[in-house]
Amino acid sequence: MSPRAIQRSDAVLAVLVAAIAIATFAPALAGGFVHDDHRQIESNPMLRDVPALFTTGVWAGAGSGSSWYRPLMMASFAVDRALFGPSAAAAHAVSLVLFAATAAFAFGAARVIARPPRVPRTAVQPMAFGAAVLGAVHPIQAEAAAWISARCELLAAAFGLLALIQYDRMLRTKTSMRQRGVALLFALALFSKESAIALVPAFFALDRIRGAGHSPRELLDRHGAWLLVLLLYAFARGHALGDVGGGIAGTIDPKALVGFFGQGALRIAVPHALTISPPTPTGADVWAGAVLALAIAAASLAAWRARSTLLVPIVLGASFLAIGALGAARLGEVADRYLVLPAFAAAWLACAGVAALPMPARRVGFAAVGAIALGFAIASTTHVRVYATDESLWTDAFAKNPRSVRAALNLGAVHLDRREPHPALEWLDRAAVLAPGDPEVELDRAVAAEQLGDTAQARARLDALADANPGYWPAALRAGHLALDAHDWPAAGARYESVLRVHPLSAEAWAGLGVVREREGRHDDARRALERSLALDPDQDNAAALRAMLGRLGS
Repeated sequence: MSPRAIQRSDAVLAVLVAAIAIATFAPALAGGFVHDDHRQIESNPMLRDVPALFTTGVWAGAGSGSSWYRPLMMASFAVDRALFGPSAAAAHAVSLVLFAATAAFAFGAARVIARPPRVPRTAVQPMAFGAAVLGAVHPIQAEAAAWISARCELLAAAFGLLALIQYDRMLRTKTSMRQRGVALLFALALFSKESAIALVPAFFALDRIRGAGHSPRELLDRHGAWLLVLLLYAFARGHALGDVGGGIAGTIDPKALVGFFGQGALRIAVPHALTISPPTPTGADVWAGAVLALAIAAASLAAWRARSTLLVPIVLGASFLAIGALGAARLGEVADRYLVLPAFAAAWLACAGVAALPMPARRVGFAAVGAIALGFAIASTTHVRVYATDESLWTDAFAKNPRSVRAALNLGAVHLDRREPHPALEWLDRAAVLAPGDPEVELDRAVAAEQLGDTAQARARLDALADANPGYWPAALRAGHLALDAHDWPAAGARYESVLRVHPLSAEAWAGLGVVREREGRHDDARRALERSLALDPDQDNAAALRAMLGRLGS
């Protein structure tokens, strides 16, 4: 087969991989905004100010500090808003296309890099195709494919895989002309999510298998550009968050780290009972993590000595899994969305093993891969529907992890949104048992009391909660609303001002303050507050009433 025919064949297979990925997770298109989407996308005023997204953390628009700096992801949400408006369907479509592209790039990376020992060239293309399809339809990918706020994972994975392809081409052509392209792609991955730092070991793995030189000049030629990107990223991150660490530095329990490492690997190997709120690791997870770490170390050493291309998926999967476990040790859970590239890497290794078999066994092996992929696709098509609504998401989470505070709390919030205080309180009481004194639980219990008609109790609870937690602005905002309803202008004004000291981008607080100032006869202050509110969120629910009030106040 001629080189041009091979290229056409590769292009056809890459498109087929993308089509399979889209077909598997297409039910995501029917979903809405869920969980973090509401604060990060749906009601985020900063999506109207793209330059500011590069100088602030992820949660700045929601009025809270953040350890995460992902400006490219946030900018993609801003582009969604500018092109399609506040449409969940359009945002889902963009994420689904990104996931399909990631799967196609996974095929490209395996196809370009892979030359497993004792594998004929004719087996490399089927191996890469099988690996990409198996990784693309894996049920663990549902979270990244179907949850809009997980887009950072897709952007980092897509740009990261392209960076590896570009870097490998640079090594094989023995030219540094592609170094800028590698650096740009690495920058795009890094500014999408911090975990892209895990690409660095894969660069050095490619150095090893391609026999790259190790003189200072050669190292600088290959790595100088992306190292400069890393320095620029560290500077931008430190400027946005206050320091490079962003508050995530601190001691980590080694046992927890190993447990999360093992739990993530086991979920890839046996994708059973996947959920957005997984339980804490068990003793079995810790043992699995320890054994897997030793196995990875041994396999990496063997691949390093043999200069095997299997070193790339081993290092890539292990590095991203380790970064995910490190984040989980700080946050309390290793999420499915952290495992996008580890799942592709595991599929790559599995299919490389099949491709190394003699022909009769190889044919049987690839048939087995196809059967597993079909089973995964069916399971994924079902699992992805869990992410359609908040209720389906958290009902599933609580069923699989009854100790999930987040699941109980969010199910309570679902019922509050429907103004169903009695079932809401049942869930909130469960959450209160699991997490006594949790401010979010106490806030929602006060809201339930308000919906039951006991505004005095609700206001007392909110005042106590706001006074005990000065930085917890949602309690002060709700207390301000109740004070406003009671015509207690001084108390309402004080509450709204306390919110704005913590969260100056709260359109709701500016609107409340504008109403208070209008009632107090402070018309200039009222006008400024109302204008600020409408500038932050011109589409808020009561926008028409606020504009009418502005009209009455005059210019």
